[in-house]
Amino acid sequence: MRLCRRSNWRTFSENFRRVRKMTPEDRRQGRILAMQTLCEREVLTQQNDADRLELMTLLEAPSKIQSHAAEVVQSCVDLQATIDELISSAMTQWDLERLSPVERNVMRVALMEILEGKTPPRVAIDEAIEIGRAFGGADSPRFINGVLDEAWRKIREQTGQG
Repeated sequence: MRLCRRSNWRTFSENFRRVRKMTPEDRRQGRILAMQTLCEREVLTQQNDADRLELMTLLEAPSKIQSHAAEVVQSCVDLQATIDELISSAMTQWDLERLSPVERNVMRVALMEILEGKTPPRVAIDEAIEIGRAFGGADSPRFINGVLDEAWRKIREQTGQG
């Protein structure tokens, strides 16, 4: 009888870890959902938390991806002034408002991850390029890459890293 309980516990424990662990694909889906939520937030200026949850529910995202996206959105909102300043300083002849909402918010998500140290910079930039390729225009991947590379260079200069 005791062996059965231990094996059940082991199975439960393994399943629990498997459910909670975020795979790279889950994180990408969370970034995409966060980008979509941030774009909606720009369009609907009176958006609240219930509206964000409604969007995530409409898109049928699993709960772990929804919670990851909600954390990303909140961090982006908290750091928006810093992130927007970095993006603006990295673009020489463009205003932030001229960017498409997709490009602007893809870069916000990537820079938030870099600033908070949640993701290695190369990974965050590569993910932003791939999301830009999927959701942006034909030139989005190249443009996003150029702006994020320059922003990352400025971050390294400010922090004294390589």
